[in-house]
Amino acid sequence: MNTKKNIIIAILALSFQGVFSQFKTNIPLDKNVTTGKLKNGLTYYILHNEEPKDRASFYFVQNVGAILEDDNQNGLAHFLEHMAFNGTEHFKGKGIIKMLEKNGVSFGKDINAYTAHDETVYNISTVPVSNEKLIDSTLWVLHDWSGSLSLTNQEIDAERGVIREEWRTRRTSGFRLKMQTDPVLYKGSKYSKRDVIGDLNIINNFKYPELRNYYKKWYRPDLQAVIIVGDIDVKAMEQKVKTIFSGIPLAKKAAARTYTEIPKHDELYFGTASDKEASSSSITLQYVLDEPLLKDSIVTRKNVMNSFYTSILNNRFKELLLKNQGGALNLKTYFEPISRLNTSFNISALAKKGKIIQSFEEAYTEAERLKRFGAAQAELDRTKKIFISSYDDFISNKDKVDNDSWAEKLTNYFLKAKPFLSPEDDYKLIVGIIKSITLEELNAYAKTIQKPTNQVVLVTGSDQDKNDFPTKEAVVSVMKKVENMTLEPYTKKENNAPLIDKELKPAAIKKTFEIAGVKDAKGYILENEAKIIVLPTSYSQDQIVFSAFSKGGKSLVKTEDLASAEIATTIARSSGLGNFDNIGLKEKLTGKVAQAAPFIGENTQGFQGSSNKADFETMLQMVYLSFESPRFDPNIFNILKEQYKNRLETIKKDNGNAFKDSIDLANSNHSKRTFIFNEKFLETIDLKKAENIYRDRIKNAGDFTFIFVGNIPEKALELIQKYIGNINSNPALKENYVDHNIEPKKGKTEVHFKRPMEVAKATIYLNLTGKIEYSKENALTMYIIGELLSKRFLQTIREEEGGSYGVNVGGNLELIPKPTFSLALTFDCNPDKQEKLMQIVWKELNDLKTTPVNANDLDDIKKALLKNREESLKTNSFWNNTLYNNSLNQIPFSTDEEYKNLISKINQKTIQQFSKHVLDSSSSVEVIMSPESQSGK
Repeated sequence: MNTKKNIIIAILALSFQGVFSQFKTNIPLDKNVTTGKLKNGLTYYILHNEEPKDRASFYFVQNVGAILEDDNQNGLAHFLEHMAFNGTEHFKGKGIIKMLEKNGVSFGKDINAYTAHDETVYNISTVPVSNEKLIDSTLWVLHDWSGSLSLTNQEIDAERGVIREEWRTRRTSGFRLKMQTDPVLYKGSKYSKRDVIGDLNIINNFKYPELRNYYKKWYRPDLQAVIIVGDIDVKAMEQKVKTIFSGIPLAKKAAARTYTEIPKHDELYFGTASDKEASSSSITLQYVLDEPLLKDSIVTRKNVMNSFYTSILNNRFKELLLKNQGGALNLKTYFEPISRLNTSFNISALAKKGKIIQSFEEAYTEAERLKRFGAAQAELDRTKKIFISSYDDFISNKDKVDNDSWAEKLTNYFLKAKPFLSPEDDYKLIVGIIKSITLEELNAYAKTIQKPTNQVVLVTGSDQDKNDFPTKEAVVSVMKKVENMTLEPYTKKENNAPLIDKELKPAAIKKTFEIAGVKDAKGYILENEAKIIVLPTSYSQDQIVFSAFSKGGKSLVKTEDLASAEIATTIARSSGLGNFDNIGLKEKLTGKVAQAAPFIGENTQGFQGSSNKADFETMLQMVYLSFESPRFDPNIFNILKEQYKNRLETIKKDNGNAFKDSIDLANSNHSKRTFIFNEKFLETIDLKKAENIYRDRIKNAGDFTFIFVGNIPEKALELIQKYIGNINSNPALKENYVDHNIEPKKGKTEVHFKRPMEVAKATIYLNLTGKIEYSKENALTMYIIGELLSKRFLQTIREEEGGSYGVNVGGNLELIPKPTFSLALTFDCNPDKQEKLMQIVWKELNDLKTTPVNANDLDDIKKALLKNREESLKTNSFWNNTLYNNSLNQIPFSTDEEYKNLISKINQKTIQQFSKHVLDSSSSVEVIMSPESQSGK
């Protein structure tokens, strides 16, 4: 043993601990990460990574969030995050966004930020690294975020409206329930008073110096980290960081960054919460635990055992649920962080109508059974297999971990000292721990998780279910009853049969064909007429992406049977395959990286799936069984029906659902084929009909095209011939979809309605649709129009009016069942501003016809399209989608040159001409949901 070397490693490890403040780790940082701390206290981490190639991600991490606000500052931390995009020393006004978007880096997609209780994190992702000036400018953005925000009076006042509308948008049923339960979970702690977005009275009225003082106090280099991950020269980047960030001054009298604790308690805290729009009733028992301050290998080992424990208990919960004999619709157990210093272990039950306490007893009983008797050896072995398989998959594809994933892990290293190792060292550490855990160790540890102190029970549901809520006494009584109950250890029979129990021989290949424009793809037609397309790639070391389709879908289902068609693949996917039920199949597939899920869409049916090289055969076996031996478990159907029934109890008060139904009915001109979730749906669904529809749609390999893209194994074609080649087929039967002419009525459709609301909010939807000739240029132009409008609405509706948190716009051109364009937008707003904002919407739409669009905006969007395509070309999913569209719609692949030519043809004139056609030939659907009364904020 080299004692001197070990001492040096220990010292190096300790040298990184100062940045973590309350948290430390003695597990050395990955040596591939270049890290340092400037004299002003700013920490940096730089890592070379080539996914995606020629791109880098820049993160600015601020170890300060809403928890450091005083009561009269509630909301300022989040307000500052918004202001970071509204002018800095080197980028006036919207200069940051303008500069980045000129280089194809898009706001919302590539540029974003979030504020939490304990941190604020900004990211600028997928930045092209070939542009040295852009790299420098991006670093200066991070520099300005550190301490050089403009915070002008005008920009602050403009942003108040945006924050108000974000506050309004985020006041969902789930949020309102959380606001009722947080004072119980966080009793005696500042966390109970902070919802991050803040108090509207403060947002509306704080004085300008208050925000500037908060910024000056907390945004400072000793609490900040710069994280850069990408295809970069690390040494050159480190020098840039030192040059740009060293000049940021550190205040001489810096306020202490303190950390808020959740007070310990011996008694069980109990709370209930209800809301008119809550969709279900649930009960959760939480054990509040301290987050270890030293993140060492002992803590890592405990974290692995926590994952084992929850995995085993969740599997037992699933088995219990599949019997469908209790009061629970769903049961789950999990660990989750609830503050910087605390984690909670949770046992949660989603209850059937009127059965909250019964569902809780079922969950608590299984947890007690596992605590008392421990896991079985077979359960531990299966869990180990699953986890090791997952890590094997990770290490095989380590070079395809993207920049943002590594940057987020480095963020957690800076904020929480969560160990950051190289993929190889991480694999060695975790897999070593997994292999060494014994049944005795796990079962001894399982007895320590549930402790008699720091317990919290929270019950939530709809207002109409309040009378069914249990009391604290009833919950405590159930816990005591279960703890004193005579229980039997868990037992289970294993199904060791083969996945497919008959001998299959490879079918012959009848002929081959080429794929136009994709020279490396090969096409094969098998004896049963199944059409196969295989494209070998090396984009991922160990990934295969699979899809399949044939035409028809629900368009070939009778109107009266559509409800059953909706549930057909859900039941099939949940019932198992061949000789294996749901649980048996999961056990059989333990450790396998393979999936193949059937779907029945509006006009097509097929599969989506993926696997690694080793489990490619397993994926094919699943496809074969999905055709030849699907299962339709009556128990699964009854569980599904019970869940639907439970949802129906509250859906009438769900404003989001009412809005969606109104849109769907208006867009279909109230077609009888429109899917609406209501009592009629529940009365109509039928297991036998669902099975018949599935068997009618997922049949006849001779009418399907199967597409495989990725790191294809050598024996792939032979395996495809064996499994796909043996699926029954009827080569003479070729189906097509039926066009039922489901579209809005001609002209203008207006649906305006009012709903009772907790918070007054108008929700607006507008869709312009009509027929158009399909071409790649038209499809791209349609998309660009949507992006142009997004930019305009960001400026006019969000920034100038403070009218909405955001307007979602999408321009789309569909080929099936007939070429149709759609330009749809939706947003929330203050009901008082609804009319004015709609005037702005229509003005912007009409301006597309009469006024050339902003040339800079158009140029930005075209650059983003070229940048996104460059990134997509190196992914298996892009090529799978390309081959899918090529086969389904006969859309030939565009080479880089062809794509650039397409983009270059689109200019101000063509946008204006196209917009005129779209707007003049479209029918419109306008749906507006507003509150019954204007009460609210």
